[in-house]
Amino acid sequence: MLAEAVTAAAAAGGIAVVEGAASAAGTQAWESFRTRVAGWFGRGSGNAELERVTLERLDRTAAELDGADEAGQTRQADRWEDRFVDVLEAAPEELRAELAQQLKKFSDELRAELNSGGGTTITSSGAGSLIATDKVDVKGSGSGSTAAVINNTNNYYGSTTGPAPANPPAPEPGQA
Repeated sequence: MLAEAVTAAAAAGGIAVVEGAASAAGTQAWESFRTRVAGWFGRGSGNAELERVTLERLDRTAAELDGADEAGQTRQADRWEDRFVDVLEAAPEELRAELAQQLKKFSDELRAELNSGGGTTITSSGAGSLIATDKVDVKGSGSGSTAAVINNTNNYYGSTTGPAPANPPAPEPGQA
Protein backbone atom coordinates (compact mmCIF):
# COMPACT_ATOMS: atom_id res chain seq x y z
CA MET A 1 0.00 0.00 0.00
CA LEU A 2 2.79 2.46 0.85
CA ALA A 3 4.44 1.82 -2.52
CA GLU A 4 1.16 2.72 -4.25
CA ALA A 5 0.84 5.90 -2.20
CA VAL A 6 4.41 6.89 -3.08
CA THR A 7 3.84 6.23 -6.77
CA ALA A 8 0.51 8.09 -6.79
CA ALA A 9 1.97 11.09 -4.97
CA ALA A 10 4.97 11.22 -7.32
CA ALA A 11 2.73 11.03 -10.40
CA ALA A 12 0.42 13.75 -9.03
CA GLY A 13 3.46 15.89 -8.28
CA GLY A 14 4.87 15.49 -11.79
CA ILE A 15 1.55 16.42 -13.37
CA ALA A 16 1.11 19.38 -11.01
CA VAL A 17 4.54 20.75 -11.91
CA VAL A 18 3.68 20.66 -15.60
CA GLU A 19 0.17 22.08 -15.18
CA GLY A 20 1.40 24.83 -12.89
CA ALA A 21 4.46 25.73 -14.92
CA ALA A 22 2.54 25.68 -18.20
CA SER A 23 -0.52 27.63 -17.14
CA ALA A 24 0.27 29.49 -13.92
CA ALA A 25 3.96 30.43 -14.06
CA GLY A 26 4.37 33.87 -12.57
CA THR A 27 1.14 33.69 -10.55
CA GLN A 28 0.84 33.51 -6.78
CA ALA A 29 -0.43 29.92 -7.09
CA TRP A 30 2.73 28.85 -8.92
CA GLU A 31 5.05 30.77 -6.60
CA SER A 32 3.47 29.16 -3.55
CA PHE A 33 3.61 25.69 -5.11
CA ARG A 34 7.24 25.95 -6.24
CA THR A 35 8.35 27.25 -2.82
CA ARG A 36 6.56 24.41 -1.04
CA VAL A 37 7.96 21.80 -3.43
CA ALA A 38 11.50 23.14 -2.99
CA GLY A 39 11.12 22.96 0.80
CA TRP A 40 9.73 19.43 0.42
CA PHE A 41 12.83 18.37 -1.53
CA GLY A 42 15.08 19.86 1.13
CA ARG A 43 13.23 18.14 3.96
CA GLY A 44 13.02 14.77 2.24
CA SER A 45 16.69 14.70 1.37
CA GLY A 46 18.06 16.55 4.39
CA ASN A 47 19.93 18.82 1.97
CA ALA A 48 19.08 22.53 2.13
CA GLU A 49 21.12 23.21 -1.02
CA LEU A 50 18.67 20.98 -2.86
CA GLU A 51 15.95 23.58 -2.20
CA ARG A 52 17.86 26.17 -4.23
CA VAL A 53 18.57 23.68 -7.01
CA THR A 54 14.91 22.65 -7.09
CA LEU A 55 13.76 26.26 -7.46
CA GLU A 56 16.15 26.65 -10.41
CA ARG A 57 14.87 23.42 -11.99
CA LEU A 58 11.25 24.52 -11.58
CA ASP A 59 12.07 27.84 -13.26
CA ARG A 60 13.81 26.02 -16.14
CA THR A 61 10.83 23.71 -16.45
CA ALA A 62 8.45 26.67 -16.74
CA ALA A 63 10.66 28.20 -19.44
CA GLU A 64 10.92 24.90 -21.34
CA LEU A 65 7.16 24.37 -21.21
CA ASP A 66 6.47 27.74 -22.82
CA GLY A 67 5.10 26.61 -26.18
CA ALA A 68 5.86 22.92 -25.57
CA ASP A 69 3.70 20.31 -27.26
CA GLU A 70 2.02 17.41 -25.49
CA ALA A 71 5.09 15.17 -25.87
CA GLY A 72 7.27 17.84 -24.23
CA GLN A 73 4.81 18.20 -21.38
CA THR A 74 4.74 14.44 -20.87
CA ARG A 75 8.55 14.28 -20.78
CA GLN A 76 8.66 16.99 -18.11
CA ALA A 77 5.95 15.30 -16.02
CA ASP A 78 7.89 12.02 -16.20
CA ARG A 79 11.14 13.74 -15.18
CA TRP A 80 9.50 15.36 -12.17
CA GLU A 81 7.75 12.13 -11.21
CA ASP A 82 11.15 10.39 -11.23
CA ARG A 83 12.65 13.14 -9.06
CA PHE A 84 9.80 12.82 -6.55
CA VAL A 85 10.14 9.02 -6.47
CA ASP A 86 13.88 9.33 -5.85
CA VAL A 87 13.33 11.55 -2.80
CA LEU A 88 10.50 9.39 -1.46
CA GLU A 89 12.45 6.17 -1.83
CA ALA A 90 15.56 7.67 -0.23
CA ALA A 91 13.65 9.19 2.70
CA PRO A 92 13.67 7.33 6.02
CA GLU A 93 10.76 4.91 6.17
CA GLU A 94 9.15 6.76 9.10
CA LEU A 95 9.09 9.97 7.02
CA ARG A 96 8.10 8.52 3.62
CA ALA A 97 4.31 8.36 4.14
CA GLU A 98 4.23 11.91 5.50
CA LEU A 99 6.23 13.23 2.54
CA ALA A 100 3.94 11.42 0.09
CA GLN A 101 0.88 12.97 1.77
CA GLN A 102 2.44 16.44 1.67
CA LEU A 103 3.31 16.14 -2.02
CA LYS A 104 -0.21 14.96 -2.85
CA LYS A 105 -1.65 17.85 -0.81
CA PHE A 106 0.53 20.45 -2.59
CA SER A 107 -0.51 19.00 -5.96
CA ASP A 108 -4.21 18.90 -5.10
CA GLU A 109 -4.12 22.48 -3.80
CA LEU A 110 -2.44 23.75 -6.96
CA ARG A 111 -4.93 21.90 -9.16
CA ALA A 112 -7.84 23.35 -7.15
CA GLU A 113 -6.38 26.84 -7.51
CA LEU A 114 -5.95 26.40 -11.25
CA ASN A 115 -9.49 25.05 -11.62
CA SER A 116 -10.94 27.95 -9.64
CA GLY A 117 -9.85 30.36 -12.33
CA GLY A 118 -6.54 31.30 -10.73
CA GLY A 119 -4.70 30.37 -13.92
CA THR A 120 -6.80 32.32 -16.44
CA THR A 121 -4.87 34.29 -19.02
CA ILE A 122 -6.68 36.58 -21.44
CA THR A 123 -4.92 38.04 -24.45
CA SER A 124 -6.25 40.37 -27.11
CA SER A 125 -5.88 38.83 -30.55
CA GLY A 126 -7.24 41.67 -32.63
CA ALA A 127 -10.12 44.10 -32.69
CA GLY A 128 -13.03 42.73 -30.70
CA SER A 129 -11.54 39.31 -29.98
CA LEU A 130 -9.83 37.61 -27.05
CA ILE A 131 -7.96 34.38 -26.39
CA ALA A 132 -8.46 32.83 -22.94
CA THR A 133 -6.77 29.79 -21.41
CA ASP A 134 -9.51 29.05 -18.88
CA LYS A 135 -13.12 29.81 -17.97
CA VAL A 136 -14.27 33.31 -18.81
CA ASP A 137 -17.54 34.87 -17.67
CA VAL A 138 -18.97 37.34 -20.16
CA LYS A 139 -21.12 40.06 -18.60
CA GLY A 140 -22.43 43.28 -20.01
CA SER A 141 -23.48 46.52 -18.38
CA GLY A 142 -25.14 49.66 -19.55
CA SER A 143 -27.03 49.84 -22.84
CA GLY A 144 -24.62 47.84 -24.98
CA SER A 145 -24.93 44.18 -25.90
CA THR A 146 -22.56 41.39 -24.92
CA ALA A 147 -22.06 38.07 -26.67
CA ALA A 148 -19.43 35.37 -26.90
CA VAL A 149 -18.74 32.60 -29.36
CA ILE A 150 -16.17 29.95 -28.60
CA ASN A 151 -15.22 28.47 -31.94
CA ASN A 152 -12.72 25.80 -30.99
CA THR A 153 -14.92 23.84 -28.56
CA ASN A 154 -18.32 24.10 -30.26
CA ASN A 155 -19.67 26.03 -27.27
CA TYR A 156 -21.81 29.05 -27.88
CA TYR A 157 -23.09 31.63 -25.49
CA GLY A 158 -25.69 34.05 -26.80
CA SER A 159 -26.30 37.59 -25.74
CA THR A 160 -26.76 38.48 -22.09
CA THR A 161 -30.47 39.12 -22.73
CA GLY A 162 -31.39 35.43 -22.80
CA PRO A 163 -30.13 31.87 -22.49
CA ALA A 164 -27.95 30.23 -25.12
CA PRO A 165 -29.88 28.45 -27.86
CA ALA A 166 -30.24 24.68 -27.56
CA ASN A 167 -28.75 24.13 -31.04
CA PRO A 168 -26.47 27.03 -31.84
CA PRO A 169 -26.09 28.02 -35.48
CA ALA A 170 -22.90 27.09 -37.30
CA PRO A 171 -20.42 29.93 -37.71
CA GLU A 172 -20.59 31.84 -40.98
CA PRO A 173 -17.85 31.02 -43.50
CA GLY A 174 -14.65 32.72 -42.44
CA GLN A 175 -15.67 32.96 -38.76
CA ALA A 176 -14.28 29.61 -37.60
